[in-house]
Amino acid sequence: MSDLPGLHARATKLILALRAGLGRLESLEHGEGPGDPVLLARDLQQKLAELQRISRELDSSWRMALVRQQTAKHDVWKRKVEQVSDEADCLRQSLDRFGGRQDARQREAADREELMARAEVGRQVKDAMDEEAAVMGHVTRSRRMMAEMFEQGGSILANMSQNRERIKRAQRKMLDVLNSVGMGESVLRMIERRHRADVYLALGGMGTVGLLTFGLIWWRWF
Repeated sequence: MSDLPGLHARATKLILALRAGLGRLESLEHGEGPGDPVLLARDLQQKLAELQRISRELDSSWRMALVRQQTAKHDVWKRKVEQVSDEADCLRQSLDRFGGRQDARQREAADREELMARAEVGRQVKDAMDEEAAVMGHVTRSRRMMAEMFEQGGSILANMSQNRERIKRAQRKMLDVLNSVGMGESVLRMIERRHRADVYLALGGMGTVGLLTFGLIWWRWF
């Protein structure tokens, strides 16, 4: 029984340290005081493992002493050994509960991060869809503008064609008048060239506007 007191003293010292550590661990869980509860729990797990090892040695030493001799102190040491073992089990359960709470907090944090990541991806997708819709709106408006321009251009060309027919008729009448007063066909050709130049100028302007509009749509879309 010579090693029983030494083992029991070491076990008692570890039990007191573990109790104090569990009290501090509970305070850190509630945000009271500085320190990392995870690191503290790791240190307490090491102390608990040492206490469990000493408890096994204490039980083994007590049983060996019981075989060697029967004395009244054996009952006293039996209670002490059982108290150490029970205390070790109680401390282990306390640390296990902390580990369960810590695992739950980590899962909650991971779930929050996943939800935030999904929300960010959803926001990016929504922004991309909004941007795509805005671009499509611009393209639709541009196409509508081009269609209106082409429609107006067609109307202008139709009016110009009608005017050309009227001008031709007027030219023929004017030619008859000019011939009657003795003027040549040079004046009539000059008037016709001037009219043709006006037509080309109008067509060139419409083509330039159409090309610029198409270029803007191409730059915006591609």
